[in-house]
Amino acid sequence: MNSGSFDQGLLSLTSWVGNGVMPVVGALLVAYAVWKFSRGEDFERVMWGCAGALSVSGLLRLAEVFARQGSGANQPFEALLTLTDWLCNTVLPVYAGLEVARAVLGISGVGQRLNVGDDWLRHVVAAFAALSCSGLIRLMEHFVRAGKAIALMHQAAAGSAGRFV
Repeated sequence: MNSGSFDQGLLSLTSWVGNGVMPVVGALLVAYAVWKFSRGEDFERVMWGCAGALSVSGLLRLAEVFARQGSGANQPFEALLTLTDWLCNTVLPVYAGLEVARAVLGISGVGQRLNVGDDWLRHVVAAFAALSCSGLIRLMEHFVRAGKAIALMHQAAAGSAGRFV
């Protein structure tokens, strides 16, 4: 038997449950939802359970990334920057894709009996807004990186100008 610490054992257990067990539970819930759908029963709650099981793994991976960020006084800033990057560069484009799909389904009349008068334009605007926010954040990231590069060039120029005078 391995003589590890309690913290290491708890970390291993969390990693095993989050990265090993929960995706398998999610796959089983998808199979169960398909079975319930084939019998004409309500399957939406099972699919929400599947989404929850898969989000456990995703949130655990996200927490691992946040824990590996810098140390000291810079750690909260790095964690906030990573969270913003993840939301704007991962979540918003996926959400925009879902909104485009909803708009296409609304225009084509799928589910018209369920959602009479579905406002497809609202879905198009929401997709545009999500992609715009993502693009603006990417643009700001570029300006910050370019600003750091310009600041380094100014420092180098000021340092070299001092040597020649």
